[in-house]
Amino acid sequence: MSVSTPRGFPSVAMILLLTGCTASGVAIKPDAAEAPAARRAESTASELADGWIEHLNDTGLAGLAQHALKSNFTLAQQAALVRQAEQQLRIDGSGRYPELDLSVDVARSRSDDDAIPPSTLSTQAGADLNLQWEVDLWGKLSATERQANLTLAARRADYAAARETLAADVAAARYTLIEAELLLQLNRDTLAILQQNLEIIEAGYRRGLNQALDVYLARNDVRTQAANAEERQRARNEAARALQLLLGEYPDGGLAPDSDLPTPTANPPPGIPGDLLRHRADLRSAWLELLAADAGLAIAHKQRFPSFTLTARAGDSAERVSDLLDGSLAWSLAAGITQPLFNAGRLRAAEAQARARVEELEQRYLANVYTAFAEVENALDQERLLQERYRHLLAAEENAGFAEELSFGQYRKGLTSYTTVLEAQRRSLEARSSVITLRGEILRNRIALYRALGGDPFPPESVSSDPPAGNGI
Repeated sequence: MSVSTPRGFPSVAMILLLTGCTASGVAIKPDAAEAPAARRAESTASELADGWIEHLNDTGLAGLAQHALKSNFTLAQQAALVRQAEQQLRIDGSGRYPELDLSVDVARSRSDDDAIPPSTLSTQAGADLNLQWEVDLWGKLSATERQANLTLAARRADYAAARETLAADVAAARYTLIEAELLLQLNRDTLAILQQNLEIIEAGYRRGLNQALDVYLARNDVRTQAANAEERQRARNEAARALQLLLGEYPDGGLAPDSDLPTPTANPPPGIPGDLLRHRADLRSAWLELLAADAGLAIAHKQRFPSFTLTARAGDSAERVSDLLDGSLAWSLAAGITQPLFNAGRLRAAEAQARARVEELEQRYLANVYTAFAEVENALDQERLLQERYRHLLAAEENAGFAEELSFGQYRKGLTSYTTVLEAQRRSLEARSSVITLRGEILRNRIALYRALGGDPFPPESVSSDPPAGNGI
């Protein structure tokens, strides 16, 4: 509710009105952007949202992800941001309570007056106890504390989102490394076969059974495959370093995978969950940021009204510190009111700026929601297409293997040229490489789907989702 502000001191009716309402600029609700009813009704995705690491059927992944939660530098930064927000809440909340200060002063002086002996020194000690309290008549201080609370909740949601993203990134990086290792091993195995073929061709050439052209082609094939092996080694080392960085380890590229690419145990759900907005930590953070900005709008609105301050002071003075409290204390009590009268439109502009900030975050929230829906839809669509491609590639791999074996056998019998053998080898290697790459792509897409659904990667109670506490001083 917005209320126009008078230029002068507000009337009694205005005071009663203002104390009974809170200015708000949020024009949408958390569920303002939802999936179509049909898509929500057919979905069972939320059943697979939590504990999705177990659905990947990879016994070594959970340990790696838990290690990353303890050692990852980016996640530690998010935890520090949570602790900063916790302290900011204390700072902002303290404004609602009185502030009490104690000051003690001791001064010594020497007079140069002729009437006073030069050796005479005077001492004066004083103590003052000051109390100041701003009365939260309009709820401005309460709104400040509410904004800090919402910001803290947003930072905790950011931490949860970073935690889920880290687990997904570790899983994806692990499978990228395993994929690179498998491709490197395939390349080496192929190189070994080509070297054996070269020896057979060279032996046949020496006996006059093969042509020199076949020898040159075979040697070229071996060299090309050796160069490809070096490239595969580079890609494998880069994948290892990427995973080591996520684990908070020195990226020497020496990390070796300990398993093959797994096969997920569960099929993906058919549609979008109706509670996606609740599951996604990043969407919760975006909504909380919007509410915090709305609290900031309320603060800016209430800055244009008077502030009431109560001040109390008690003090004493004496020639010795030990005598400070022996005499009678002097005390005073005062109340003050401050009303902005003229500031060249600064407060009005600040309120308009805060309102525009709310409108910006509204649109950002809606954009994030629809982006989340698109991520789920893309991952579901990709799952279907990747599985169909995988089925075709498996058949292609089998056929290419038969063709490679048959072509070399026919070449040794003189029934075909070596160029046919080279083409068969190329297709076989390409088919096997494509199968390995597609298996990794299927796993990474499944991880992207789980990440888009927003579930906790770990089973309930397996790992704490709270940010770690900082080191105390």
